[in-house]
Amino acid sequence: MPKRLLALTKALKPVHTPPIAFHCIVDNNLVPGLDPTGSHYLIPDWASLRLTSAQPHYATVMCGVIGNTPSRLLPNLDLCPRLALANVMKTAAERFGIEFKVGFEVEFEVLRRVSSTSSTIDGDGYDLMPAAEGLGRYAIDGLRDPIFSYIEEVIIELLDHGVDIEAVQTEGRRGQYELSLGPRSPLEAVDELILVHDTLKTMIGRHGLVVTMAPKPFAARRQATGQHTHISISDVTYEREFLAGILHRLPSLCATCMPYDLSYERAKPYLGGNRVAWGTENREVPIRKIRPGHWEVRCVDATANMYLALAATLGSGLLGIEQQQRLTWPDTAIPVRHCMETDCPETKATAPNSELPSTLEEALEKLELTSSELGKMMNSEILQHYLFVKKFEAAQIAKKDPQQVRNLLSALF
Repeated sequence: MPKRLLALTKALKPVHTPPIAFHCIVDNNLVPGLDPTGSHYLIPDWASLRLTSAQPHYATVMCGVIGNTPSRLLPNLDLCPRLALANVMKTAAERFGIEFKVGFEVEFEVLRRVSSTSSTIDGDGYDLMPAAEGLGRYAIDGLRDPIFSYIEEVIIELLDHGVDIEAVQTEGRRGQYELSLGPRSPLEAVDELILVHDTLKTMIGRHGLVVTMAPKPFAARRQATGQHTHISISDVTYEREFLAGILHRLPSLCATCMPYDLSYERAKPYLGGNRVAWGTENREVPIRKIRPGHWEVRCVDATANMYLALAATLGSGLLGIEQQQRLTWPDTAIPVRHCMETDCPETKATAPNSELPSTLEEALEKLELTSSELGKMMNSEILQHYLFVKKFEAAQIAKKDPQQVRNLLSALF
């Protein structure tokens, strides 16, 4: 394999694969009606090449995707979420002189398989249960849990391979942990996020355990898991229009940031937020402003394709700048009386107190309304393909036993 890798790098050749990956839904079934001919070509981004701590003697490289079919004269670039994000970054730099930094909060739980008489995702007679029971919410008790020693092994490996981990802490109520990743350019940030997810799952999986970032592994527990996303822009003079662009399209962005019905069980105050709103250091709304030009998007979880979710979110902000949209939502952290007394800009806020979607179906309907303008900003029609696949997937998932779906998403994500 090293010889093959060197040959690929020297020849700058793509990697040929069957046209399957972007035609599958979450249970590994194919979407009907799509053209089975042709191929997908993976275009390696060698700048993303990294050794992987999860598998000795292995390395990872992130790829773009090009579709090619006999019936199409030109290659299809509209299947690649990584390219869509790269296009948004290019537009931001060339048209607006803006660069972005992105950082993620990786929340996760460690589970174990236990015998069960009910059928599970693959009929193996097991269910998933919490393996770590230490207290959360920054309590030191969670760091004394025996499971935490496995997490420490992962952290050491990730640090040795250049991952920027700024903080490690207990989260949630019991058995939940969080790694805070440092800011990087959007593509680098998502590349690193994928490496972190894979390393956690692979290394801790060697101990017979399951790491999950799924939003709601257990229906009966209040605890939920998100993937809060930090976004900052280089030119803060655009911050109000950029934020306005995101807020105007936030209901439709939910379809990419929270792509399963399970995600909407988490869309509640303090967890992910359930209404279109923002606030300075306010964690009860979907967008928390931390400092000028720096926000935390809270209505997002790890089931999202973060290349696509970021492309849509950043693209929405750029549309706000392009259209000079006014920030008509007030800062929820500032009392109205204070605004009136100090004549702050939020005094004249007139935006409706609209709710975020409560189901994926509702979010997909909202996305259809904005997909055209977002697609132009991405220079891609990937959202049309995404809508087609997600509608079919949602219909198939609705036919399944809810607990089987929960187990499936907990195991995969």
